[in-house]
Amino acid sequence: MQNITRIYALSKRNVILRYKNSLVGFFWGFFKPLLYLLIFIVIFKANSGIPNYVLFVSSGLILWFFFSNVTGQSVGSIVGSSGLLKSLNIPAYFFPLSETISELFNLLLTLVVFLVIMYWFGLDYSPRLLLILPCIFLFAIFALGLNLLLCSVNAFFRDIGIIWGTIQPALFFLTPIAYPESNIQPQYKLVIQCNPIYYFIKLGRSIFYDTTIPSLHQWTDCVIIAVGMYLIGSFVFNRLKNQFISAI
Repeated sequence: MQNITRIYALSKRNVILRYKNSLVGFFWGFFKPLLYLLIFIVIFKANSGIPNYVLFVSSGLILWFFFSNVTGQSVGSIVGSSGLLKSLNIPAYFFPLSETISELFNLLLTLVVFLVIMYWFGLDYSPRLLLILPCIFLFAIFALGLNLLLCSVNAFFRDIGIIWGTIQPALFFLTPIAYPESNIQPQYKLVIQCNPIYYFIKLGRSIFYDTTIPSLHQWTDCVIIAVGMYLIGSFVFNRLKNQFISAI
């Protein structure tokens, strides 16, 4: 019970600090995807050939920015919490976990706004939309595993945060968000399919845009990727966590 209280307190702190002295609060989490959407409409819509382009792009952006935000903030979570780690008996695991939970909270709030606005852009309201919850859960498990890996290595090599900030834009354009998968040349499809984010975006888009229930194959891919990333991240984190205090 004490651990749950600590995780809750850290997650609440993250949310409060993120929007402290902000005029519009969590709505900033929706403005950034909206800005990207407007840019894509200007640049890509005319040549995309995609019906309901706004819903197509938005269904990918809302998941991408959850991933982008949570990994960008978590990569420095151990280093940034060095004072708490050294002065309080708090497990290091709680810091990347609380970052993931607080960003998950922001995603759910943004999702409410998305569901309301996208009604005017053809979103089909049906019980199928509830499937986005297990999709988000799997994506959060994947993100947490990656966060554990990044923040633990970053405690020893601070370049990791810079490298990750450089890799993220490349991952974004390697993920079919602003463009359809059919536009990818056959010789480059393997590159796209090696990007794990691709599978979660595709799963979410099936629910929001394609108005179909994702196949068992899609769910299986996401489960394997999420669990695999979490196991890798946990393994690295547990091997390094006893050295965090001396490293930071």
